[in-house]
Amino acid sequence: MPRIVKAVLRQVSIALATLLVLSVVTFLAVNAGRSPNDLATQALGPHSSAAERTAFIHTYDLQQPIAERYGRWLGDFAHGDWGVSYITQRPVQPDVTVRLERSLILAAASLAIALPLSLVLGLFMARWWGSVREEIVGLVVIFVNALPEFVIGTGLIILLAVQLKWLPPNSAVLAFGGVGSSPTPYVLPVMTLVAATTPYLARVTRAATREALAAPYARAAVLRGLGRQRILWDHVMRNAAVSVVNAVAINIVYLIGGVIVVENVFAFPGVGQALIQAIGNNDAITVEAVSLAMGAIFIATSLLADLAVIYFNPRLRRAAA
Repeated sequence: MPRIVKAVLRQVSIALATLLVLSVVTFLAVNAGRSPNDLATQALGPHSSAAERTAFIHTYDLQQPIAERYGRWLGDFAHGDWGVSYITQRPVQPDVTVRLERSLILAAASLAIALPLSLVLGLFMARWWGSVREEIVGLVVIFVNALPEFVIGTGLIILLAVQLKWLPPNSAVLAFGGVGSSPTPYVLPVMTLVAATTPYLARVTRAATREALAAPYARAAVLRGLGRQRILWDHVMRNAAVSVVNAVAINIVYLIGGVIVVENVFAFPGVGQALIQAIGNNDAITVEAVSLAMGAIFIATSLLADLAVIYFNPRLRRAAA
């Protein structure tokens, strides 16, 4: 078996093992140290009767050992059965899936704008390193990077929704339509996430590009008489891409997990809002489903980033070949 295939299988195995550990931690965080009666009281409220708690325990098989409950939960989850919500009495999977789709659309749209914008800004700052224009752009980038998401979101609401009345102040209308029923409620959350993620990616691009431009292979390419564009894209950016890919992977995780703040600012009916509501309602089944689904996305993103780094880094590719 080629070494590159072994390297890929090794990364996939590590990802699956990480996901298994995450499932254990998620399940224990919700269930460990609590008796079946405690779980029933937490779900039904302190004023529930003993008969109601007993019926609840038998309905959800809470009287079984925790290891057996975990094995059944994980097996059902892998087969698409994510359980039934304590609160809504509906299957969790359809409700979480539609919210997850909205959050993924929000993250993908934000990244589709933030990535090219950050590459342009990063290359500009690297090209004009030390100049007045680079310092001005750098100060703006640092200022925006220092603003919390809720400050950016609130400012956009005041300007574009309240003052100019161009856009709706929240995205709650999406809860009454399909995933992509209207693009308008996505605009303000996307703008907020773009403003929150672009500065970091731009600074990483600038640093990685400057490091690659100062490397011996870049100077050797100049001495060989290669064109500026070829040097930039074939030599500099290919090596700088390793740092940029890692930064993008971190930001994808942030966009999916960090949208919790943005979703609550704009009342966006996504998976982050679902997690907050489930925690507030003591809906353990939904908390487990959302946590494991988001964790699986994080791990898959990390796996793809590792494989992309192997592709872009010649030394790692040769070591795996």
